[in-house]
Amino acid sequence: MKYINKIFSLFAIALMAVACDPDAESYTPGGLEEGNQGICFAGNYTQTVEVEPGVTSFILTLKRSVTDAAGSVDIKVLNNEENIFICPSTASFAAGEATTTLTVETPSATAGILYNLKLAVSGDNVSEYTSGYNEISVNFSIIKWESIGTGYYLDGTVSTFFGVDPSMPMAVKLERAETATSVRFRFDSPFARVATETVDEYVVPGKYLFTIDVTNQGAALSPVDLGMDWGYGMFSIGSVYGNLSTNIATYPLGTYDEKAGCITFPANSLYIKMADYSEGAASPCANPSYLYLNGDAYLESLEAAK
Repeated sequence: MKYINKIFSLFAIALMAVACDPDAESYTPGGLEEGNQGICFAGNYTQTVEVEPGVTSFILTLKRSVTDAAGSVDIKVLNNEENIFICPSTASFAAGEATTTLTVETPSATAGILYNLKLAVSGDNVSEYTSGYNEISVNFSIIKWESIGTGYYLDGTVSTFFGVDPSMPMAVKLERAETATSVRFRFDSPFARVATETVDEYVVPGKYLFTIDVTNQGAALSPVDLGMDWGYGMFSIGSVYGNLSTNIATYPLGTYDEKAGCITFPANSLYIKMADYSEGAASPCANPSYLYLNGDAYLESLEAAK
């Protein structure tokens, strides 16, 4: 019996050791310290912030577990690369607020350069028992756009439903940028421009910018209004995958052939919708769309098709 009791005692000690070991699989963080609101940064430890030229600030989010009273924390700067960042020294929550924001100013940042900011929260409302981070690292950059000349866009969205010739090229002025995660292309909506030059009653005033991100996963067109209304409300298009569906097998992303200078959006990769038609429902497009990055690329595609 003494031997059995000794085994049970050793087993109990082992359980206590696992429960106290923060690296053990079964480790469960303790509760907040009394009176502590558990304020921390929301999101990932490493955060990427990319802004357009002309934007001189960005926002970070903090959260807390206890929200019944107002609260605050001190913000400590651990790294401020080239002293680019101007950051508040405190962050505050009103009673009842679960999240708050911190605005970081970047008035002297240069486009195309990556800067790092590391921040930490400190004070009586910071706990080690939180689901977020007490420190974060922010990689910040201003996107640097460069003109790469005239490209040619062949649309398979409007043509899918309105019988427009999908092989008709539309000249567009292209810009290119490299971000932390992608190569990005953009151009003004060719539909708005064409409509302006022909039948103004179909134009919806505004700026409509096509933006295509090319990552190692594929090419994606961000949702964009076309700037035209043919009596069905504003036309808009975009990639199906990532916006309307997570089924990449049925709704693929586009492909980027750098050597050929072409981005191809195959059948069912893009959708089209009209704000006042069919309750604004989106429909996948059976026709492919193409963006040729220069005139030579477009002409070579014509030769190859012969």
